[in-house]
Amino acid sequence: MVHSTRDPHVVGVLGASGGLGASTLAVALAVSAATSRPPVVCVDGHLAGGGLDVTACVEHLPGVRWGDLAGVRGEVAGADLLRELPRAGAVPVLSAASSGTVPPPPVVASVLESLRRLCGVVVVDLPSGPCGEPLLAVCGAVVLLCGVSPRHLADAAAVRNGIADAVPDLRLVVRGAPRGDDLPEAIADCLDLPLAGAWRDDRQVRLDAERGRLPGQRGRSTLSPLCDRLLEHAAPSGRAA
Repeated sequence: MVHSTRDPHVVGVLGASGGLGASTLAVALAVSAATSRPPVVCVDGHLAGGGLDVTACVEHLPGVRWGDLAGVRGEVAGADLLRELPRAGAVPVLSAASSGTVPPPPVVASVLESLRRLCGVVVVDLPSGPCGEPLLAVCGAVVLLCGVSPRHLADAAAVRNGIADAVPDLRLVVRGAPRGDDLPEAIADCLDLPLAGAWRDDRQVRLDAERGRLPGQRGRSTLSPLCDRLLEHAAPSGRAA
């Protein structure tokens, strides 16, 4: 099982429903953190093939993926691993291999333990359901991404009920509410979760994805200031030795 020690500098991003952009938010959060709290690493929690490498624009780059670590024995050297990962700008990315090879739980535990000891912030793109539970155990904070439709709200309520007792700091980001609308606050009240921010529809985010550019780069969209606010609360500056 993954090491159960929580670290306030390990931040999980979890989409309550599919297609909301949780991977995009995870990469953008890591990009924002890298400007002030290096080293930062972005980790794909979808070990069998989550596609985080495509979101981070590193799918064409050489480097270590989860599948390459399947045969590792003993403790993983975090510094060596960071040097071998493909980079999205200043952010090393540990994504799943296209082969779908999944490392065993002890290897996942060793990798996460090494990275969290070394990095200023570790951002984990969390899978939903039971396969995400071991990864939740190391997250000091989790950002839950919710849409605005009744189905989205039902999905978010189910996820919240399933993980609220297991996560010490669970915060909500609402995606898709019109500007000036108080719907995000109403959804947060309904779910009884603190509202960390609203991710408004942003054409620039779509354009960046279409053109192979990193999400969340400063000055390009509203995603960057949202990520800065999330980091202020979810991963406070400074860490114990």
